[in-house]
Amino acid sequence: DLTRFRIAEAALHVADEHGADRFTMRAVADRLGVTPMALYHHVKDKAALVGLMVDAVIEGRPLPPPSGSWQDDLWEMARWMRAITLTHPAVSRLRSEHHVWTTAIFPMTERWISIWQQSDLELKDALLAASATSSTIIGFVEQELILQELDPPDPSMLASFPSARMAFGPKRDGNREFELVVRSVIEGVHSRLSQSPEAVDG
Repeated sequence: DLTRFRIAEAALHVADEHGADRFTMRAVADRLGVTPMALYHHVKDKAALVGLMVDAVIEGRPLPPPSGSWQDDLWEMARWMRAITLTHPAVSRLRSEHHVWTTAIFPMTERWISIWQQSDLELKDALLAASATSSTIIGFVEQELILQELDPPDPSMLASFPSARMAFGPKRDGNREFELVVRSVIEGVHSRLSQSPEAVDG
């Protein structure tokens, strides 16, 4: 009865509940009610198990449909990526730690690049824009995950830093910040690459 779906579902539960540091094959086997050896008959190692999780996360949330506006489509793709990452934060870290690639990842890359190709940029510039903007967005989301695990600084540490105290005071509006960054990066990169080569290189 150990289907790929059941294994991935159990692994996601363990990762969500215990985090990346305490994610083990034994914990997943216990969740399934089997021995670790039985689990190894279906997945050869931890990296393969993480691959099943990555596939399950991506396939569980279909890519957003195109809207006809390449800028809006990039925004919706960015929102989609952030949503699946924040829903299962341990999966992103485990994938990085175990250097996991699966075929489910490449439709995201294909869509992101194809949307940039719908802008008026030349192909080489569209590829550059796709790479630069995806790296920026991934970095923003990864920073969100780090901040989720950090306790705020003690108020006494901020006594001499009024601006920092204001920054740590009110609760951050992550959704608003994310949209501001994503839309600004998309618009800025497109505007920059649309200029003459001399302006871009300078």
